[in-house]
Amino acid sequence: MNAVSGFIRAMAPYMAAAAIAWAAAKFLALMVSHTRRKEINWYHEAGLLLFAAFIAGLASQTVIPSTVSSPDGRVHETWLIPFRFICYTYEDLFVRHSCYSLLINFTGNVVMFMPFGFFPPLLWRASGRKAIAAGFFASLFIEITQLFLPRSTDIDDLILNTAGAALGFLIYRLLHRRFGGFIDRFSTVK
Repeated sequence: MNAVSGFIRAMAPYMAAAAIAWAAAKFLALMVSHTRRKEINWYHEAGLLLFAAFIAGLASQTVIPSTVSSPDGRVHETWLIPFRFICYTYEDLFVRHSCYSLLINFTGNVVMFMPFGFFPPLLWRASGRKAIAAGFFASLFIEITQLFLPRSTDIDDLILNTAGAALGFLIYRLLHRRFGGFIDRFSTVK
């Protein structure tokens, strides 16, 4: 659990900075455009702010260069064999009886990409296919970028990130079925 809280603590300053920058930019845009208050969808604006803050936090953990290297001194590894780390996580859980890999793999790859499946349909009524594609292409961008950074690149990350986007869309659908009227307030599309 310390690893997860460490990620959250590391992401928080980036998320806060993005939220402040987003709010300041929106305020300036409103001042310049003289938009009347009643024309603003504050639910949509709040959703955009959360999504922008999330993306900044994600970038802080994936594409902003890190000086951390592996214990043996290597700073980059590329893994192109599908399901390698997923199998390792399975072995770690059921053979070594450790939840560490599962927690890091699940939290870092699945949960962290759920917003890509959740926010596009919430804010723009994107289809499930488009929301999952957003997660896939964001993950692909990150993995390709990491090829040139002192970070590891893993095909399993792409698989799990895309699964996270799909799970995010599923959660959106479940919430929309239960709280459709409230959920619809976040979209600018009528």
